[in-house]
Amino acid sequence: MSTVFGGMAVSLDGFIRSESGDLAWLNNAMAKDEDYGFAATELRTGAFVMGANTYREVAGMGGGGSPSVPTYVVTHDETLAASGQARLFSGDPGDLVARIKSSIPANKDICVFGGGQLVTEFIELGLLDELGVAVVPVILGGGVPFFGRISRWTKLELLECRSYPSGIVLLNYGLNRPG
Repeated sequence: MSTVFGGMAVSLDGFIRSESGDLAWLNNAMAKDEDYGFAATELRTGAFVMGANTYREVAGMGGGGSPSVPTYVVTHDETLAASGQARLFSGDPGDLVARIKSSIPANKDICVFGGGQLVTEFIELGLLDELGVAVVPVILGGGVPFFGRISRWTKLELLECRSYPSGIVLLNYGLNRPG
């Protein structure tokens, strides 16, 4: 059965984007010789789900999703142009997850790839099984927060913790629901 996992890089003070939108804080923190799990993520992913803002940002950098893996862009913007394997989706995220699970191989997972609003919504709806957080050793002082308002507590179980010489710490959690 497919796992729904997601995550992002976050500053030490909890922001995924600076107030100016500049990502230099993230790019400057990463070392070329350190593997932050990108290859493993690519191997396990049967489909990506991303928010419209993240899709625009990735597409603006020449990406827009994997050429061989379907990407579902959650948006209400009917003017957003999707290319390659990207498909626009507006509707119930639970329906989307069920549809994706039935269309990808059982040994593949669903990667929720940003942004903060989408990750928060998946947590709220109980759709996220794993949450990865890459804590970047920088304090931004403001910007776009990782999480939006979450209406109830969600207990996390630490699955993995890896630190790197660059100071980046990867935390991977399983999500448990209160009883």
